[in-house]
This record gives sequence, C-alpha cells and structure tokens, in this order.
Amino acid sequence: LYVRKQALWCLADIHTLKLSEFKASTGWLNKFCKRHNINFKTICGESADVDEVTVEDWKTKLTAIIKEYDTKDIFNADETGLYYMAMPNKTFALKNDKCAGKKSAKQRVTLLFCCSMHGEKENPLVIGKSKNPRCFKGAHVDKLPIEWVSNKKAWMTTDIMTSWLKTFDTKMKRQGRKVLLFLDNATSHPKIELENVRIIFFPPNTTSHCQPLDQGIIQNFKLKYRQFFIKRLLTF
Repeated sequence: LYVRKQALWCLADIHTLKLSEFKASTGWLNKFCKRHNINFKTICGESADVDEVTVEDWKTKLTAIIKEYDTKDIFNADETGLYYMAMPNKTFALKNDKCAGKKSAKQRVTLLFCCSMHGEKENPLVIGKSKNPRCFKGAHVDKLPIEWVSNKKAWMTTDIMTSWLKTFDTKMKRQGRKVLLFLDNATSHPKIELENVRIIFFPPNTTSHCQPLDQGIIQNFKLKYRQFFIKRLLTF
C-alpha cells in the first residue's frame, strides 16, 4: 500500500509536469525504491495471523502465571523440522554464468528443543524415520547427547510427546523441582496433568510473538547446523 501511494504521488507529479513520453523503466523503478527505502521481501511466517489484542492480553496474564516460579524453573519446548541434507540455494557467481542446481533434498527429521529462562537446556529429542539408522552403526545411541525416536513420517505424535513429557516430569521429580512448561497448542501436544510439571499453552496463533524458542533460538540452531554441514562437505 505504501509503495502504491508513493508511486501514485510520483505519477501525479509527472502529470503536472506534462511529461507525455515518460516510461517507468527498470532503472527508474530501482532508483525510486532506493530513494524511498523500499525493499523487495519474501512474505513468510505466521505473524500476519497474530491478533495484537490477544498478545497484549496474554502478556498481562503472563506476569501472574510466572510470579510463583524462579527463572530456572520456567521452561519452553517447541519442535521444528530440519532438512538435514538440503544444500544452500544461493551462491556467488559471475553475472553471465548460469547457476544450475538440483532438486532440494527432502530428507528431514523433527527436533524438539526445551530450555529454561535461566539457560538450562534439555537434550534435544530427534524424530527420524528409521529406528536404527545406518549412521548409528557402531554407536551407542543411549550415550549420544540426544534422545532418538522414530516413526514412518519423522513427525511429532501425541504418543511421542506424552512419553517425553512424562520423562521430563520424572526428571524434575527426582530433582525435587516444581516447574512451568510453556507449549504451543499443536494437535500433537496432549493436555495431561503431571506431578511436577505444570503445562501452560500459548493462545492460538500467537507463538510467533510469544514463544521464546521462536525468537531466534531455533533459527540460530539451523544457521549453525548449515555452517557445520557445509564445512564438513568442504573437508572431504
């Protein structure tokens, strides 16, 4: 809308100047965007679906919810998909060179991250398609710094999430801690009562604004993973 208004104003000026042979070339358009600080961006994410009133109401309630807990006992958990074989789709090249590529790799795993407000981190839960992947040959899975589970689609399910929550609850019980765990309202997240873990669900369509793990933590993990992945390929 802003771009449209700026363009209309500019065209109105052109009409006033009586420039009948004016043509909006690519160069003119680029300079126009640069002059008015207009960038071409990709529309992504879910922030457009967020109700600002709901977010503000949630922030007001949040203070009362967390006041009885220390920062070390306030946790957030969230899952994300990782296309672990996908290559970068951008590169440096000469202007006249063609950048031919292949189809993007679709091999994926689902990861569940959980961390506290104080910085304590649980081992990530990784969901793959195979119970015993070839890459685990000769390795002791129980000694890896992850928890590995599997299903046919490598997706989070209610059964997997329930099992993880009960394990997390047992761990907090052994440590003698009463903790608060924030989750989004995904269909795979069960509404269950636990002894030492109180589960609070974010309001619908607000996690892009309210969920701590969505404020750059998961994104930074993926960036670091991609850097490690590319470096490893270059060493072979």
